[in-house]
Amino acid sequence: QLNSIGFIWDTLEHAWNKQFYELCAFRARKGHCNVSTNDERNKSLGNWVQQQRKLRKKNTLSSDRIQQLNSIGFIWDSLEHAWNEHFNQLCAFKAQSGHCNVSQNDERNKSLGEWVKNQRVLYRNDALNSDRILQLNSIGFIWDTLEHAWNKQFYELCAFRARKGHCNVSTNDERNKSLGNWVQQQRKLRKKNTLSSDRIQQLNSIGF
Repeated sequence: QLNSIGFIWDTLEHAWNKQFYELCAFRARKGHCNVSTNDERNKSLGNWVQQQRKLRKKNTLSSDRIQQLNSIGFIWDSLEHAWNEHFNQLCAFKAQSGHCNVSQNDERNKSLGEWVKNQRVLYRNDALNSDRILQLNSIGFIWDTLEHAWNKQFYELCAFRARKGHCNVSTNDERNKSLGNWVQQQRKLRKKNTLSSDRIQQLNSIGF
């Protein structure tokens, strides 16, 4: 008799299912399950999503519920998810541009530029885990942009020497103006004793 009128035997189970169905509807609208607690229109659902993550961390979420949530692509670690999203964006940027050096001034990729900068800061502070370092290395990530820029000019100078037989690039050489300026800058830096011994050695090795 009670079943025939939709009697609820387990109120907690009913409440959980109600939120789960709401999450299914949210996913159907938005294409993902990552409901933010700052989403004013879905505040209660956002809090519930966060609670499921906490329960799973404490091993107090039943395997049935974990399975149900997995079946709709539930995101258990939102930070990990956000990192992977940015990494995938960076892979796409590299495929398009041929490098991973996203500038923060790039209006079309501002958020990605910020993220790239953050990875460098974390790396410098030894706060980036080895898995992420490996992932970024695998796509040719540039950790030190100044070092990268110096090496790029050095390799250009090596190529110039291979062609011309010397390293004396003039600042008046229209075809190599930027390289000429860089060569002059290295001389000035050495005079001021602000050029590292490694770099002096590298330059000496090609007859600078």
